[in-house]
Amino acid sequence: MQVVPAPEVRDLVEAILRTGLMLGHVFGDLLDELPEDAFVGEDAGEVLLDMFAGTIAPVADAAGRQAVRQATALLGAVADRTITDLQAAAELAADGDA
Repeated sequence: MQVVPAPEVRDLVEAILRTGLMLGHVFGDLLDELPEDAFVGEDAGEVLLDMFAGTIAPVADAAGRQAVRQATALLGAVADRTITDLQAAAELAADGDA
């Protein structure tokens, strides 16, 4: 296993946070501002997800299928590790309060 230098890990965290926050805000704002009848008979959230996928598809295509799968797996692992560490911290805090 290769060790990734700490500055590169921090750059990754910053990129994840910036991108996640931006996409979340844009998605939420669009969803909030859509008229009720914007997509009659369809779930507006699903339609917006498809639109976002269409926007991102050229970047994913340029990166290639393997890179997209690796990025998706990496993001999942980042989420899992974050939750695991948060749970461990909560348990330590609870033990300290006992």
